[in-house]
Amino acid sequence: MSVPVSMRRLGWFVALWAGGIACLTAVALPLRWLLKVV
Repeated sequence: MSVPVSMRRLGWFVALWAGGIACLTAVALPLRWLLKVV
């Protein structure tokens, strides 16, 4: 069973998008905490 190229590209796009959201969240949470402390 072969996966269409379009599905592979969509999968990569979703993976990168999710990774970007995770990175932004990981950076934003400590920043918010620091701003609250200061």
